[in-house]
Amino acid sequence: MANHVTGRMNDRPGAGRGPVRRKRPVMMNTPMENPEILEVWDWEHGLPTGEAVAREIAHREGVPHEAVHLWIVRDLSREPGLLFQLRAPHKDTYPGCLDITVGGHVPYGFTGDKLLKEAREEIGIEVPERKRIDLGWFRFEEREEGLFQREFQRVYLLNDERPLEGYRFNDGEVVGIFAVGLRDLESIMRGNGEPFTAEGYAGGSRIRKPLRRGDFHPLLFSPSMERYMQVVIGSVKELARTGRVSIRMPEP
Repeated sequence: MANHVTGRMNDRPGAGRGPVRRKRPVMMNTPMENPEILEVWDWEHGLPTGEAVAREIAHREGVPHEAVHLWIVRDLSREPGLLFQLRAPHKDTYPGCLDITVGGHVPYGFTGDKLLKEAREEIGIEVPERKRIDLGWFRFEEREEGLFQREFQRVYLLNDERPLEGYRFNDGEVVGIFAVGLRDLESIMRGNGEPFTAEGYAGGSRIRKPLRRGDFHPLLFSPSMERYMQVVIGSVKELARTGRVSIRMPEP
């Protein structure tokens, strides 16, 4: 498709304003075995600080950090839909839930293509930069029991029409993938609890399975994600209708 809105991975929500990167000691307040280390971001200015923090601490104390998201859209010429990854049953949060096609934190000190790294690990595909549709940055904040999350999420859309069995789950964090039509997605976003049938690929086989709202990551329906999901769904509709995307995430 022509006329996609694209952007480079090193663009930042606070680019051109606020403080520059500054180096600080690593934040490691509690001993952990092989912790995942993230970079702390300045919540006010939307810039990296050079400080490091363990993921467990960041999610418990609301330490801002960076994440990347990719939504794969398919069947644009028929009934557009989105792909949802099936989280592995051993995940420490929301195991077995359907979630964003590709999503992950950016490791501390990582300077490569962040989105490509996650896409290769989680669903085994290449994501050429020229085919990415950049929806911008989303400032995410959510408090729930035992968790306080603050993220600057860079969100992308990609049209990919390969068969579901063309995806590979390389890192053990994802065990399947399901295609959900926009009409069914919008229905559950409105609170409909009735099941619908979706095609998926899991366990080495293509399957059809009834899905309900409760099968999905609950934060997708939280008030803090309402505008995010409106932009994602709206961008898919615009892409199917016009071949281009102008809608963007709100300024973080």
